[in-house]
Amino acid sequence: MLRVVATTSPQPLRIPSVVFVEVVRMLSVVLCTAAGWQLMGGTEASDGEALVGAALGACVGYLQGGLVGRALRRGLVRFEERVDRTPAASLVLGVVLGALFGLLGAVIGTVAVALLPGSLGWPILALLAWLGVFAGFSSGVRKGEELLRSMRSRGAPTIERPGSGGDGGLPPVLIDSSAAIDGRLHAVAASGFLPGPLAVPRFVLDELQGVADTADATRRRRGRRGLETLAALSAEGPGVEVFDDEVPEHEEVDAKLVALAVRRSASLLTVDEALTKVAELRGVRCLSLHRLALAVQPVLVPGEVIRLRVSREGKDTGQGVGFLEDGTMVVVSNAAELIGQEAEVSITSSVQTPRGRMFFASRAA
Repeated sequence: MLRVVATTSPQPLRIPSVVFVEVVRMLSVVLCTAAGWQLMGGTEASDGEALVGAALGACVGYLQGGLVGRALRRGLVRFEERVDRTPAASLVLGVVLGALFGLLGAVIGTVAVALLPGSLGWPILALLAWLGVFAGFSSGVRKGEELLRSMRSRGAPTIERPGSGGDGGLPPVLIDSSAAIDGRLHAVAASGFLPGPLAVPRFVLDELQGVADTADATRRRRGRRGLETLAALSAEGPGVEVFDDEVPEHEEVDAKLVALAVRRSASLLTVDEALTKVAELRGVRCLSLHRLALAVQPVLVPGEVIRLRVSREGKDTGQGVGFLEDGTMVVVSNAAELIGQEAEVSITSSVQTPRGRMFFASRAA
């Protein structure tokens, strides 16, 4: 049974995109209606002309308000992603500078209200105020909790729990399904080489559960092995936290993982090379078990003699196959009669395969 420490991180409140766009559209309608009224002469024009101008302005405002609102929303999405990657301390400085610029904007808005006709100045000021409120709200709800934790940590002494390893300040290492299924994860985690506490998102557990319940026997075994590995890490290893974070803006698990890693400034532990490349493009630090295995493979040169247990026959006649301690395959020629025995073999050559390096050898003289 998987014993994990579940961390329920409250999701930041979000103003739905449609609400933001509709508020911008409404303000745009008010602004363009006032502009149409003024262009047709305002109070000096006849009621019919003024109403026509106001109606045309309202139509233009409705159409272009949606376009402007969606364009502004896309810009604010990029702003929110930047906030996600910004440390809390840097954000505090940004808020201070933002307040200064906001004060300057308020002065400019006041001048606009004073110089422009009231029917134009006030909608412009309202639009600027809405943009400022939305940006401030998005920043506050995304970093407010981190700021509170930072202030609490400054005011309270740091207590390190026994056995915690002192990694409370390190960013987490997110485990994806391919790394959980890989048989090397437990040994790597137990060795202490990973740079932070291990964590697995809830949606990755759901994915593994789905694979473990599938009708295909091979996939079912892989899914169960992944769950058993996480259970072993929790019971015998450094422990695994479960993140209940939701990433509703993405449907694919890989996209959710990358977005969550960006949001939490976490590293990503995986075996999936495609996911590694995508995550690295987003600035996420990736820990690839496949790359690690290639880097720590033993370096054997032609002519080197090693002692090897020949465990089975090879594909070609007379060949024997043995494995080094890390699982690297060694194909030995003329060694079929040595199956089940240990023998000294001489390395003759090697070849790089998608699964790693494979060595060829002959019986030592």
